[in-house]
Amino acid sequence: MVKRALILLTMVAAGCQQGVTSPSPSPNPTAGALRPCPLGAPPPAGPQILLSNLPAPDDLAFDNDGRLLFSDNKAGTVSALNADSSVQLIASGLSTPEGIVVQGSGQILVAEQGRNRIVGIDPVSHVVSQWRAFGNRTGQEGIDGIGPILPGRDAQGRLLTNANYVVVPDSPNGVVWEVSPDGKAVTQIASGMSRPVGAAIDANQHIYVADEAGTVWLLDPAKHRFATLPTPDDVLVGRAGDIFVNTLGDNAIHELDAQGRQVKVFTGIRQPQGVALDDADNVYYTEFNDGRIGRVVRSFTLDEPMVTRTSRGTFIVCPSIRRASGFTQPLGLGTGSSLTTSILQLAQPGTSSSGALEVQTAEPSITITVSDGGLLSQSQKVTLSP
Repeated sequence: MVKRALILLTMVAAGCQQGVTSPSPSPNPTAGALRPCPLGAPPPAGPQILLSNLPAPDDLAFDNDGRLLFSDNKAGTVSALNADSSVQLIASGLSTPEGIVVQGSGQILVAEQGRNRIVGIDPVSHVVSQWRAFGNRTGQEGIDGIGPILPGRDAQGRLLTNANYVVVPDSPNGVVWEVSPDGKAVTQIASGMSRPVGAAIDANQHIYVADEAGTVWLLDPAKHRFATLPTPDDVLVGRAGDIFVNTLGDNAIHELDAQGRQVKVFTGIRQPQGVALDDADNVYYTEFNDGRIGRVVRSFTLDEPMVTRTSRGTFIVCPSIRRASGFTQPLGLGTGSSLTTSILQLAQPGTSSSGALEVQTAEPSITITVSDGGLLSQSQKVTLSP
């Protein structure tokens, strides 16, 4: 699944934050060295609900703008959760929509289980068209999950012949395909599975496949049993290489290391049909039976920043970093300069502060990024006051 830095991180004010405080005191808006802003309140230690009262939320993916896309199995829709916690309808009239993946062009691919096909949704016009139809003479439910999109280059930077191909688990037929970006050409890469319903890829181009019969398969490219779990429904690979599997048999999300050993289990999630990771490896999930979308913060998130205009006409941006309990890794704050934007001062965040920056620009907004300098990052669009 495509995982993009969250522009929507400010959305959690809609019923899921507890004890969030505005940064205070603010940096000196007139003169002197820039002082780092206070750290935001820690996020809840366990699951927090982002959206509720949905008919039957199923799969999740981040689009190229950082919005969280979700399919609804009963409503026949695909929607996006926006930065202000509002929901935007992307497509309707689908027959049991399930898996979602987003191509580099922004086109959204959705597995339409009721018609056993994959449709493409234009990201601008939202027009729905058939991308690829599959055969099904088994009498079983149609195709379930999609993904991932294969990378353009290998670990040594060499171009791959199957760049941007899409891995498609053919659920009723028990095989896995590589499908060309336009949906026209297919190559079978695995067979002999009971009901493959999700797939992921790691940094070594190895593919993991979730099989509802109780197995997570590893294709390297030969097929091996990687893990045995109760009714796996999807699989993802985190930035540090751990494997995340949502399991319907025990209402949980399992985190495994690269050898298949269990690292952690997130329990008490009722029928987690969908799972996604953001760019900081925070876990997002659906609760199919309860009609909810939730999140578990594993590292850090960003709340809405405070912006102050100085007497000199510059802007002080005061981020609000919320660190998960036990997450103490150093973080850095940055943003790009351009012909119209200059960074005058920058105070880096610490373990007890969120950092700050002073910017001079004629632009209505800037984008800030907080990262650990390696694997984890969060980006946020900041609107500047007039």
